[in-house]
Amino acid sequence: MRNQAVHRASASVEAAIGAREGMYPRALGVRFVFLPRTLRLLHGRGGRRVYRGEAQVERGRGLCSRLFARIARLPRAHAGPIEVEIDAHARGGTWTRRFGTSAMRSRLVERDGLVYERLGPMRFAFALELVGELPDAAASGVMSLGAGTQVTVSSAVMPAQLADEPMGAAGDKAESEMDDPGLSWRLMRVRALGLPLPSGWFAGVRAREFERDGRYHFDVGARLPVIGLLVRYRGWLDVED
Repeated sequence: MRNQAVHRASASVEAAIGAREGMYPRALGVRFVFLPRTLRLLHGRGGRRVYRGEAQVERGRGLCSRLFARIARLPRAHAGPIEVEIDAHARGGTWTRRFGTSAMRSRLVERDGLVYERLGPMRFAFALELVGELPDAAASGVMSLGAGTQVTVSSAVMPAQLADEPMGAAGDKAESEMDDPGLSWRLMRVRALGLPLPSGWFAGVRAREFERDGRYHFDVGARLPVIGLLVRYRGWLDVED
């Protein structure tokens, strides 16, 4: 009887993942089911969708900061409405973020458990890590499916690429980053015009998406040594049906 319950639980986990063929389920595997509801809604849908909310964009003021931000096509300073258009397909998609009169478009694709994002001539490789209360349960390898039924998750928790030297140790994460359940984007590699750039330059790149008070939130920032702040944008989106 117990073996049958475990088998049913395993089938439920596989069905929860198999029903979603997007980039995030591919990159996260079984961990996708541990995401907060608003993140599962946003990242489990295919096709073209538009979400709206509020955002604040801060930009660095130095000459080098403005030049780099222009090369990477980062948004201008802004405080107010944001519109995010996501055109998702099985292995990636295009995100267009409109901050007032400024827009930032990036193309994303999943490969071998990593998410690659292209911004202008820049290409970033990220590993997705679960953070917050729900990921703590995921890290234990045990998932509750209700009615006293639990299933042990045996699939790999991290992609093989995490064996590479990351751009910033896990211990560098801000304490507040662990409070709300969601995802942290861990930068692994950067290329410009196809050429690799030194990892130390980008230790100040941070990105996370999380749920707070039942609402989807995002917080993305980038700083460079000597140059300082490039951009930080944060806010929320309404992702309800």
